[in-house]
Amino acid sequence: MIEIKNFSKTYSGMPVYENFDLSITEGEITCILGESGSGKTTLLNAIAELIKYEGSIPKLKCSYVFQTPRLVPNLTVYDNLKLICKDEKKVCDMLEKVRLSDKAHSFPLKLSGGQAQRVAIARAFLFESDIILMDEPFASLDIKLKAQMTELFFEVWCGDRRTVLFVTHDVDEAVSVAQRIIVINGGKIIYDRRAEGQPPRALGQAEELRSGLISALL
Repeated sequence: MIEIKNFSKTYSGMPVYENFDLSITEGEITCILGESGSGKTTLLNAIAELIKYEGSIPKLKCSYVFQTPRLVPNLTVYDNLKLICKDEKKVCDMLEKVRLSDKAHSFPLKLSGGQAQRVAIARAFLFESDIILMDEPFASLDIKLKAQMTELFFEVWCGDRRTVLFVTHDVDEAVSVAQRIIVINGGKIIYDRRAEGQPPRALGQAEELRSGLISALL
């Protein structure tokens, strides 16, 4: 269990969190849902030690998947991954898992948005971290591609079972991928529920959960 205790963060005198507590079950995908400005990214950045804060958060080795892939533009896909993992077999195996073996020697500018984000996901799993932090990684993708990406992400995760903290404002995305869903508003948890059934869940599944999340967000 990863225990966050008495977490507080203020920006320009305005509190985002005050004495916030959260327990994250290891080996699971936990989704943090909330409207823009609710502090979702702030929580991830605090866990990754990218910002200063007050309170207690365990020191964790973090992989981070951002909204944009943030690949090194002058390196090929393969070399971007070799920066993280020197084991050539692991890199090649991961490229196969994310279905990008044919793009190994392509540069990032030659990739589609979905392909570039697959490289970012591959990079996150190749890095030997305690937790993978994901900040709305599929926000810029269309509905069809987003569904394909969440399915692929879960396939890779099943072979790894890393602890994942996944942030989104998209209810359907949360219902699709998460094992536990938390809604944050005003720096407080207003909804916390485990999702039944095995992800990824198709649209139309878990309608009760989806309705509960929508109600919590209104």
